[in-house]
Amino acid sequence: MNLPPEEQVFVRQMLEKLMELGIGAVYGDEDENEKPALVDCEPRLKLCRAVCCSFHFALTKKEAQGKKIAYNQKKPFFIKRENDGYCTHLERSTLRCSIWTERPERCRKYDCRTDPKVWENWQKGILKSDALKHLSTLKVYSQ
Repeated sequence: MNLPPEEQVFVRQMLEKLMELGIGAVYGDEDENEKPALVDCEPRLKLCRAVCCSFHFALTKKEAQGKKIAYNQKKPFFIKRENDGYCTHLERSTLRCSIWTERPERCRKYDCRTDPKVWENWQKGILKSDALKHLSTLKVYSQ
């Protein structure tokens, strides 16, 4: 369903309010035919600082019912994030996923190379100037 941007904002705000009241939950809906993205993250981690691990998204019902992936208790069933804005499963010292082999479908299928909010030019390693602006602290990669 395609909604105008102002209606999308309204729906998002209403869902958040319902979740805060404890009377609503959201599940992700993944396309089972969509293939996992094969992105070599390692060479670009110093640039992007694992910005993809700071995105908000809803887990699938199966993921939310499992015990491996932590979700936000205040916003069921969105991936759990810590105060620094990153996913709870991100190892801060290495910027690697601690549940890589069992990570959510959304993580498996996300391809940052084509996301205009992340890369100005992925091939040249040029990050968008505001790609990290939503994060509270960036003390996660000191090398």
